[in-house]
Amino acid sequence: MLLSVHATIGAVIGERVHYSLFAFILAFLSHFILDIIPHGDKSLIRAYRNDFKNRAMLYLIIFDLFSTIILLGLMFYFHKITYSPSVMWGIIGGILPDIMVAIHEITHKQFHRTHKAHDWVHEKLNWSLPLNLSLIYQMIILYLLLRH
Repeated sequence: MLLSVHATIGAVIGERVHYSLFAFILAFLSHFILDIIPHGDKSLIRAYRNDFKNRAMLYLIIFDLFSTIILLGLMFYFHKITYSPSVMWGIIGGILPDIMVAIHEITHKQFHRTHKAHDWVHEKLNWSLPLNLSLIYQMIILYLLLRH
């Protein structure tokens, strides 16, 4: 699942909950729930793990980081969410599992259990989805979240 989806859902959770710790916990858990849904990056991840110079995955990561920053900026600008500690902790909770996985991928030491849980969740539904189709449905999820 794109970081922008996890961050947005974390922000929405933070907007609705108003308690920073609770927003963080719910957003952190939502990350794993969302990752159960196949999201088309399985082959890119395998290729990236085998060859850290895999450009397709690198481009997806760069696109995802910039789109997350832009999307959150627009959400604040158009008052879809209000800057508050609970919103910020929701965003952090929503993206933290992916950050922990990235640190594990680099170090092969830290966050081994989180990495293992993250992989298990990704494999929960054992069917694949093309990346282009998964990007479309993730954009639909974002649209539905933001239209209110």
